[in-house]
Amino acid sequence: MANFNNEFTINAISPIDGRYASKIHSELNNINSEYGLIKKRLFVEIEWFIFLTSLSSIKKKFPLSKIEKDYIRKIYKNFDKKEALKVKNIENKIKHDVKSIEYYLNTKFDTHKSLKNKKELIHFCATSEDINNISYALMYKDNREIIISELSKLLKKLFTLEKKYANAQMLSRTHGQKASPTTFGKEIKVFSSRLKKQFISMKNRKIFAKMNGAVGNYNAHCFVLPEVKWENETKKFLKNIGLNQNEYTTQIENHDWLAESLNEISIVSGILLDLSKDIWIYIMLDYIKQKSNSSEVGSSTMPHKVNPIDFENAEGNLEIVIGLCQTISKKLVSSRLQRDLSDSTVLRNIGLIFAHFYLSINSIQIGLSKIELNKNKIDLELDSSWEILAEPIQTVMRYHNIPNSYDIIKKSTRGKVIEKQEIDKIISKSKLDKNIKDKLLKLKPRDYIGLAKKLALKKI
Repeated sequence: MANFNNEFTINAISPIDGRYASKIHSELNNINSEYGLIKKRLFVEIEWFIFLTSLSSIKKKFPLSKIEKDYIRKIYKNFDKKEALKVKNIENKIKHDVKSIEYYLNTKFDTHKSLKNKKELIHFCATSEDINNISYALMYKDNREIIISELSKLLKKLFTLEKKYANAQMLSRTHGQKASPTTFGKEIKVFSSRLKKQFISMKNRKIFAKMNGAVGNYNAHCFVLPEVKWENETKKFLKNIGLNQNEYTTQIENHDWLAESLNEISIVSGILLDLSKDIWIYIMLDYIKQKSNSSEVGSSTMPHKVNPIDFENAEGNLEIVIGLCQTISKKLVSSRLQRDLSDSTVLRNIGLIFAHFYLSINSIQIGLSKIELNKNKIDLELDSSWEILAEPIQTVMRYHNIPNSYDIIKKSTRGKVIEKQEIDKIISKSKLDKNIKDKLLKLKPRDYIGLAKKLALKKI
């Protein structure tokens, strides 16, 4: 975790690098920073170099021993922020971020006797976008692992709550008004089931990349080495590093898969936003109490308050995530003719999505660990809301073919707070058979929950 007590964080423009720095998963910094991007580019250049030397047409000219392979891969494995600064110094001189990786590797190859004469194969037949699109794809893959892990923890928390409160009866609210009862566990189940669907989809989504040259046609590849089946070989290369090949591209990878992935994150964020708002409302209604630390300050002026800050923090971060996802996904699917650089600027902001997304998931987890149902309040409200039995009464009447059933009950109950005696009177005056009346007279609001408990406990 980053330390806030230093000049960098205190002067940070983004709260991700400032106020929230200590709350961000350290790997998110390593993945999404300039250092992270440089390291991924280095990895791609190295693995592409090694892969090329495995092709029979190239192996004859540039044979590579195991010792040489190990040496080259150690360049990546031992790459740290000091080495990254060397790359940046090269970039400052030549004014090209991807080409600086090649020049950096040249310096490393120059110190190795047998590799010195093989450095022309570095970045062979590759355009900058070949290196970049693969790097970003791998960065997305690493980010996804962290987010999947956090979502998995959140899902487990929701599963625990839905079981714990499967039979915790409470009033529903539709249009903000009292409605038919449910259970808190079932309402949590709604969110866990929605999240699980998206979780599975996100986890299984294929990640694509391209390695087909300047305009996507293998022009240089085929001109120099026409005997190589480049489509098959680049597909193999991408598969080796955990990616799928996009066969049809311009100079840039089309980013369609990435736009779809960001839209998926946007949907998950929308679900989590919905959850955060609902829990906030339940806290407002006093259905939920929050456990507090004795040293915590709620309101700066009202000592009695425990503010729902975790859910509010999540809400704010999720709105940012949704906004960034929508903006970036919209931009990424278009490019002028065969290439422009506008997508490059946008891609550099994807790390912000994962940082804010991580913060929101973490905040919700913390918030959910603090909540407990205020059973006294819930029961009091439930047991005094006899008017909600208007639904089962009119439904039974309709089933037994009593004319104008809905209107009869509406006239007696709409907009009113009804006591049990009044409900009993409505039932007694109805034209229902005695045994049916007796069944309705025994019905209490807390018993009118349908399959809520069963649904809460059902495995998905």
